Amino acid sequence: MIGQTIAHYEIKEVLGHGGFAVVYKARDVNLDRLVAIKFLQPHRYAQKEEADRFILEAKAASRLDHPNICTIYEIDIAANGELFIAMAYYDGETLRKKLARGALGIDNALKYAIDIARGLASAHNHQVVHRDVKPENIVITLEDVAKILDFGLAKLIHAATQPERLAGTPEYMAPEQIQGRSDRRTDLWALGVVIYEMITGRHPFDSSKRSEILRAIAHNDFPPASELCQAVPMELDRLIARALAKNPADRYQRAEEMLAHLHTLRHEIGSLPTTSLAGQRQRLNSIAVLPFANVSHDEEAEYFSDGLADELIHLLSQVRGLHVVSHTSSFEFKGKSESIKKIGERLCVNNVLEGSVRRVGNILRITAQLTDALEGYHLWSRRYDRELKDVFAIQEDIAHSIVNMLKISLKTDTGIFCPRYAGNIEAYTLYLKGRYYWTQKTETGIRKAGECFHQAIAVDPDCATAYAGLADYFISLGFWSLMKPTEAWSRGREFALRGLQLDERLAEAEISMAKCAIFGDWDWRQAEQHFLRAIELDPSLSAGHFSYGISLLQLGRFESGLLEMLRARELDPLSLTIGTGVAWAHYYVGEYDRATDECRKVLELQPDYFEALGCMGLITIAGGRFSDAVACFERALPVSGGSPLGLGFLGYAYGLNGCVADARRILEQLQRIAGERYISPIGSGLVHIGLSEEDEALTYLEQAAEYKDALLAYAAVFPPFRTLHQALRFRSLVDRIGLGRESETLTTL
Repeated sequence: MIGQTIAHYEIKEVLGHGGFAVVYKARDVNLDRLVAIKFLQPHRYAQKEEADRFILEAKAASRLDHPNICTIYEIDIAANGELFIAMAYYDGETLRKKLARGALGIDNALKYAIDIARGLASAHNHQVVHRDVKPENIVITLEDVAKILDFGLAKLIHAATQPERLAGTPEYMAPEQIQGRSDRRTDLWALGVVIYEMITGRHPFDSSKRSEILRAIAHNDFPPASELCQAVPMELDRLIARALAKNPADRYQRAEEMLAHLHTLRHEIGSLPTTSLAGQRQRLNSIAVLPFANVSHDEEAEYFSDGLADELIHLLSQVRGLHVVSHTSSFEFKGKSESIKKIGERLCVNNVLEGSVRRVGNILRITAQLTDALEGYHLWSRRYDRELKDVFAIQEDIAHSIVNMLKISLKTDTGIFCPRYAGNIEAYTLYLKGRYYWTQKTETGIRKAGECFHQAIAVDPDCATAYAGLADYFISLGFWSLMKPTEAWSRGREFALRGLQLDERLAEAEISMAKCAIFGDWDWRQAEQHFLRAIELDPSLSAGHFSYGISLLQLGRFESGLLEMLRARELDPLSLTIGTGVAWAHYYVGEYDRATDECRKVLELQPDYFEALGCMGLITIAGGRFSDAVACFERALPVSGGSPLGLGFLGYAYGLNGCVADARRILEQLQRIAGERYISPIGSGLVHIGLSEEDEALTYLEQAAEYKDALLAYAAVFPPFRTLHQALRFRSLVDRIGLGRESETLTTL
């Protein structure tokens, strides 16, 4: 066909061919652009099944519009009656050609894996499974972007189910695909094989005989990548092992889960231990930034010194290969006299940055000192005597000095650090003041934080971080029933969206958008996209992993949810919220001993932490120890500030324990509070569940749905609701809030 014009395409040369089709490079004479034209092989065209498969490829791929998927322009019939597909042409080479020159190196392998996972996530969300992911079907463009090609074996996920013929390339088939079954997880298996090949240069089930490969895929283990490449960290071995689990239920359930893990791995390669360093407690290339000491005479300057440390955490978190402990855990040592060595051990880091701030008017004196936490000697120190307006330059200078000292390459897109905000200094100080109050985690502190963020915006309407702060503020008010949830989610979304319009790289605002998508719209798929974007922007932000983990738990994707929470805890090991979240994750799946152990770890750090006490109360209920549960909730109520939800849990325990009069008293108390301000109806619903009053409980849960109450997001997994699962009203409620479509636990309802 070379030299011919087919329709409006001038055929230039053959790009590739196989037993099924031939692909040509061509020029679209109408639009004057290069394209790829795919024709069925002549001997295939006469077979209706093959022609139908060819049409299916065009239809399946045309549903997709994504940067990591080849674009389909059209399907047409040539003058001689042959079907062809016109698609985008990309300068570059297939991944197979790259692999012919050897392994690609870990960073490149993870980069391409992220691209492929993005493309698969998009395809799966459009109900398309590829079924033939392999290096031949992935092109690496001249811009170094991986694109998925050839949807010739694709199938629609919700198409009528019938036995499948053996379809795919045997070396990349998952065990269930060999048996004639496939779904999203089949593609993730194939991606796991491709990742292994990119890292090691060989197939995980290496054999010269195809039959032996198929047998190994179905029955045999494979050598960890670290056995073939010593630089492979254990965490990457775990990712591959999960992708290549024989049982699909043990794999990543969705491409998004794998994508989040890939983003984190690529960011932290260089700090993760390899097998040879498995016994090492403190990570390589790791750092904790302690709160800078305020040595000013002005007590108001406290927020400024804390803010300086927090901004340095943000800047250093942008460095790939450097593990940076999050704010909460680093600030646990504020005002304490722990040794640097002890701090390093508790936070599992081998470097600690500390310093001091003296502020007199607009004059600053900042000292900073980097210490090797393992050996105890100073690595670097500097003093800055500058004006307040120079604080952004000082922060960047400190960050660059640390990176240079630790000999880590700064691999950001621009080669420079991106501060959260570097505009008006007055707005900046008001923002820092807001974050200072925010970290107090009290109602008074949260409200003061909101005032400061509003003031920052009044000074500079383009202060993106202050908008992100206000989004957090309103979402917290809604979550803790300090404002009607419907109003809180609306205001939170408004401010998060404005923050992203001003700074599209604001990970905190993406997290807020995700929460509003869940609580305000019951839209977990949209939320997942926001969470993934937040993790991509800042893989070391513990809040992104923690919040994503919670959303996965809400959907019954327990293993993936727990893994995200554990990643969050690695970044923020002393966080009470994250530690309790890990306990809740074990509680939801009935691992009560593990949940108890996790609660005890939290209570060792803070004996009166009400969330951990509440979790302990529910664990004792699961074990049938109702009087012990009453004691837990009675202990938790005062430290929760008399929370209406805390009252609800106490009334629930009273009811289960047979203390009917006490439970009724709690109901009356909740009704009085509800007459004065908004409170979550779920508290009263819980009391009625404890009293075995199903209809009354459901009425309160239905009221909660009217207000878009945040706790209903847990409806499918929250054990106290299990007594309602068979009720038609509960099933209707679950469908109403979207969990009937999304949750992976509701088949048990």
